[in-house]
Amino acid sequence: MRIILIFICLLIGTSTLQAQNSLWGPSVSYQYQKGSIVKVGGYYATEINNTNILKIDATANFTWTQGKYAVIPEVAVAYYSDMYYIGAFGRAEITPYTITPKVGLSLFTLFEVDLGYGLPIADKTDYRPIKGFTTSIRFNIPINSKF
Repeated sequence: MRIILIFICLLIGTSTLQAQNSLWGPSVSYQYQKGSIVKVGGYYATEINNTNILKIDATANFTWTQGKYAVIPEVAVAYYSDMYYIGAFGRAEITPYTITPKVGLSLFTLFEVDLGYGLPIADKTDYRPIKGFTTSIRFNIPINSKF
């Protein structure tokens, strides 16, 4: 029953961005890049035309690596090309320590999976360099949808 309810909510969400020009709300994600990172933040997405979307995120990355806890701020920009139900996107994330270009797939702009490579721009004190291949799973929750 729970799976059916989730599926119905996703179907309702398919028309969400088509019914309005922008969405905003919280996002939650998990990323693996030299360790586990949980990201919590907010996003704003807007239509560029009928099928392309531009999204801006601001998140706090919570990580526990090398026996140390850290919170790293992040800003990201994503461009969704030909977004219908499933769409490809390109994404660039920047923290004080890395720039990470990514590519991925999005389902209804609510669920995203991506892959990328973190390029170091600075080292975090008392941490090994945060760089290399990365993958993440992200959930975007639209607050202003017209349900």
